[in-house]
Amino acid sequence: MKSDDELLAQFFGASKPEIEDQGFSDRVMRSIPRRAVRRNQLWTTVCFAAAMAVFLLFDGIDELRVLASNIAGNIAGYLTSFAFNGHLLIHLILAVVVLFTVAIYNILSNQR
Repeated sequence: MKSDDELLAQFFGASKPEIEDQGFSDRVMRSIPRRAVRRNQLWTTVCFAAAMAVFLLFDGIDELRVLASNIAGNIAGYLTSFAFNGHLLIHLILAVVVLFTVAIYNILSNQR
């Protein structure tokens, strides 16, 4: 059985119209000045270097560490706020059993 990606590639490959332009597209691409391409590459490099300099200048690595720490702390605080009394535990076990049953049903139905 083919995957969705393979089916899409087959469909669009078969119905792709070929436009005869007698090499026009290739000539246009060759006529673009190399100077413009080099300027584009240089501008991209300069912008990337400037962004990295600002990131390092304003201690971006420490900011990312603090952000990750805050996210982890918020998740831990949220998880500890649950009061696992008898009813909640039963509901949690029931939810896991239902999800497990649905997963097994999906696996078995895909094998047919």
